[in-house]
Amino acid sequence: MYFKSLTLSGFKSFGKTTVFEFPSRITSVVGPNGSGKSNVVEAIRWVLGEQSIKSLRGKKGEDLIFNGSDKAARLGKAEVKLIFDNSKKQFPYEFDEVIISRRVIRDGTNEYLLNGSQVRLKDIFQLLSTVGFGSTQHHIISQGEVDRILWASSRDRQEMIEEALGLKEYHLKKREAERRLGETENNLRQIDAQIRELRPHLKYLGAQAEKMKAVEEYRVDLHEKARLYASRESIFLAEIANNSVRERDPLEDESRTKSAHIKELANEIARAEKSFSGLVVKDAVKLKLTELDDRRRMLERELGRVEGLLSAGVGSKDSDVSVKVIIGELRDTLFFVKEIADKDSFEALKSGISDIKMRLEKLLRLSVGERDSVGDLSLEKKKHEMASELHEIEMSVADLHAQREETGSVREDTLRELREREHDIRTEERELESIRTKLRALDFDGEKYKARNIELANFIRDLKIDGSSLLDIEPFEGDSDRAQLMRQIERLRIRLEEAGGIDGSIVKEYEDSKSRDEFLTGELRDINSAATQLKALMRELDQQLHEKFSEGLKNINEEFSALFRSVFGGGKAKLTYVAPSVNDAGEVIDGGIEIELDVPRKRLRSLDMLSGGERALTSVALLFAMSTVNPPPFLVLDETDAALDEANSQRYGDLLEQLAKKTQLIIVTHNRHTMQRAGVLYGVTMSGDGISRVISLKLEEAKEFASEG
Repeated sequence: MYFKSLTLSGFKSFGKTTVFEFPSRITSVVGPNGSGKSNVVEAIRWVLGEQSIKSLRGKKGEDLIFNGSDKAARLGKAEVKLIFDNSKKQFPYEFDEVIISRRVIRDGTNEYLLNGSQVRLKDIFQLLSTVGFGSTQHHIISQGEVDRILWASSRDRQEMIEEALGLKEYHLKKREAERRLGETENNLRQIDAQIRELRPHLKYLGAQAEKMKAVEEYRVDLHEKARLYASRESIFLAEIANNSVRERDPLEDESRTKSAHIKELANEIARAEKSFSGLVVKDAVKLKLTELDDRRRMLERELGRVEGLLSAGVGSKDSDVSVKVIIGELRDTLFFVKEIADKDSFEALKSGISDIKMRLEKLLRLSVGERDSVGDLSLEKKKHEMASELHEIEMSVADLHAQREETGSVREDTLRELREREHDIRTEERELESIRTKLRALDFDGEKYKARNIELANFIRDLKIDGSSLLDIEPFEGDSDRAQLMRQIERLRIRLEEAGGIDGSIVKEYEDSKSRDEFLTGELRDINSAATQLKALMRELDQQLHEKFSEGLKNINEEFSALFRSVFGGGKAKLTYVAPSVNDAGEVIDGGIEIELDVPRKRLRSLDMLSGGERALTSVALLFAMSTVNPPPFLVLDETDAALDEANSQRYGDLLEQLAKKTQLIIVTHNRHTMQRAGVLYGVTMSGDGISRVISLKLEEAKEFASEG
């Protein structure tokens, strides 16, 4: 890789676009003071990212823009462009050329471009760090800065050397890792805070979600059991309905048959009773027999009394006879009363009571001295009449007994038939009652069916069961089976009621919060992993920095010592690394690079004791040593040879030739020894319009020009 060209447009005194091409290993830029040749160095410094306007001899950004003159108008912007050959891909780009541009506008706007695309200054620094350039710009030494590295602090000197060794990239990576680690740790704190804030709420939501999940499980279980219950109950009720129809029809038929039979039997009984009632009317024979029997016994007693009177000679008026008659009448009356009391017929009792009345009246008449008609009649006549009446009675009784026997036979047959019909009707009625009992049971079951059917309809409605989802399964085996399933359903309903209403959105909130917690936990894990990797990267970078710095410092020391001996004809020069330390007050003391010198024949060991030329040669020797170990793409030297005498200028020129073998040199100089080493020589002049112009000379012309000087 080499520095192909530099283009300046409107930068400081270059009011017109000017192109410097660098085909040679050493290019010199010469010209009188005030011609603008140092502006070339400042343009290179600026395009490579210099931020200090003061170091560019200005106060503000617009001071870098051509400000015009009496003969030329001022410009609105300035732009500088560097073009590098990248055919060997030393820059990490696929382009064969890498073009770095920077422009400034009068309003203060700065723009950086890489191959025409706008980029950040950070991107420019990262790109340059890959080839050993850095913010210290040790590869650009302006006039008066030749011994800058000598007078720099130990820490700054270490930074220059690290840049020269190409370690700036490691520092950038380390700082980037530190920055990212800081951001990572900040992210860790933020995410950890978010997780700590989220976890209690997530725990609450989790409990609610579990409760909701349980509720949902209860609800699903309830729906399934309710569907099972409705299915089995529906089938059970359907079977009840079918069985009711199947059982009722024959029972009703049988009931109608029994009722008709009972009605027929009742009609037969009614006819038999009608016939029997006729027999009961004819049974007056029995009453007549009773009356005749009573009359017969009375006549027999009366006949006995008359016969007794006749045998006792009752025809006289003797009082004793009257007493006997009264006593006899009283005895007969009492006997007659006893017989009447034994009667079981109302008609017989009625007749007997009438007879008793007559007897009592007769006794009363006898007791008051009335004369009985018996005494007025002839007892014999009376006896004959009574005997005749008894005979008639006996004849009548005989006739009545014959009639009674005939009627009794028919009556017994009728009664037997009635008893049989009554027995049949009682049997039929019992069977009919059994049938009606079964029908009433069916009616009761029907009422139960209606009630359970209504209950089932309400159950299906309340639990929102889709009728089309009912199962085709076995019905309930019994009430206990049904009751057991209903108890399970009721328990589930109670659990749902106890669970209370839970907003369904809480599950979504829980899932969202859980996802966020998982995301944050994953982020925390990833960030922790990233932090671990960054720390490992930083340790690795520290290790690489230490190794490369130690190796590079060793190589620089070897080159520095050799160049120093070559320049001073002997002596020693060494760079020593001093590690940071902590003083008694606990303050950190920066370490860095210290320079140890031993100039021959003068016993000079301190930088302060060196002359200006000696400091310049020492500085150049160190810079060349640094550039030799890790050559930069180019090295810019702005009149670093101004303080050298003739002998040292010759040595300086020799060093340039050695260094040019490893890096490209752009040198602003007045020294003819330096010009003699250049392959291309640019002369910068300024005309009356205040614009710097460039004249290029070939090597032969440069040598001729240098010899004349």
